Amino acid sequence: MRTPTVRASCCLFLLTATLSACGPKVRPTSPREEDPVARIWRTSAQARDFERFTHQGTRLTPDGALELEPSAPPTPAGADPAHPEGGHLAGSAISQVQSLPEGFNNVVPSFDVLTPPGTWVRLTLAARVAGQWTKEYDFGVWALDTSTVTRRSAGRQEDAHGKVLTDTLVLGQKADGLRMTVWLYSTRPGVSPHVRALAAAMTDTQRALPETPSDERAWGTVLAVPGRSQLLYPPDGGVWCSPTSVSMLLAYWSGQLGRDALGVPVPEAASRVYDATYEGTGNWPFNTAYASSLAEGALHGLVARFDSFAQVERLIARGIPISISVAYGEGELTGSPVRSSNGHLLVVKGFTSEGDVVCNDPAFPSDESVNVTYRRAELLRAWDHSNRSAYVLWPAGTELPAGALTFVP
Repeated sequence: MRTPTVRASCCLFLLTATLSACGPKVRPTSPREEDPVARIWRTSAQARDFERFTHQGTRLTPDGALELEPSAPPTPAGADPAHPEGGHLAGSAISQVQSLPEGFNNVVPSFDVLTPPGTWVRLTLAARVAGQWTKEYDFGVWALDTSTVTRRSAGRQEDAHGKVLTDTLVLGQKADGLRMTVWLYSTRPGVSPHVRALAAAMTDTQRALPETPSDERAWGTVLAVPGRSQLLYPPDGGVWCSPTSVSMLLAYWSGQLGRDALGVPVPEAASRVYDATYEGTGNWPFNTAYASSLAEGALHGLVARFDSFAQVERLIARGIPISISVAYGEGELTGSPVRSSNGHLLVVKGFTSEGDVVCNDPAFPSDESVNVTYRRAELLRAWDHSNRSAYVLWPAGTELPAGALTFVP
């Protein structure tokens, strides 16, 4: 991402040298030191959460997902910048307010959605700060197929309350409530997006990130995640750490679930997550949206924030690898293929018997060489730069293990 904040831009070719209305007021509470820093708000069809949304031109499917009402009115020409010709159907669904009295100032959204050709979705977020709602911050247009609209983030947005840096809302002061709105569009009568889940990873970046002691449940466990190098695809592969990591996770699940459609090559993954505004493949929610759209929605996808590797161990113990976003200076990550990075994604696939972290790092030069073990403390510090952000993929219709993430009710 071309922003002043550290994130997963994966620009290895640059690194080799150094390698509104008021809602109900909630009395703020001071978080205790032991309280989680990272929290996830997820609404899903599986939990029937969309029943509590306010619907305008949308309805629920029998499985609890969101889709367009067939009677939704067509939009006039020029009303929608994503499709200025007009004539397409449009509808929206507005969530209930999620209160978080402990406060947050940093949010990354993500979503599970199927978008048949001719359909697309858009997500907006508003936060409650000091009893007042911010504007609706726009996170752009998502579509798997781009023959109708261009897949793109909405660009930088900034006002007195906060700013959007491609895929992350950064607030100037802590908020205590969040509201999501999803917009559904279609140029084909009778064909609709299918929204299965929405999520927001919320963090208070003013608090120190903890490291919970490990219960060692996953020590000695290494998952069979196929290795892939991003450097095999010049001239663009040097910035493809994100889709390369996603392709490794997908290849793993292809084998686990017997779903060949999940086994996509790296260039295909890169083309399907490309953000035309950002002009790159590192948009976090676009990567998880792509993964969750394959094989008729065989996987759930989520951009998550973690508090510790102890939580990751719960996923590994259940056979779920993840991809994490790291940044580090020269000499800070022993054994890394580049001397430094201002933003890079790699796959965590297990732990040694001593608790160090076994990874597939796509910055190595070949598929056979990506397997690497990083010292736990060094990798944790490198992960801190992204507020411990990660991609999590898991089989549709199943639950993540208890304690792996902190979900808000």
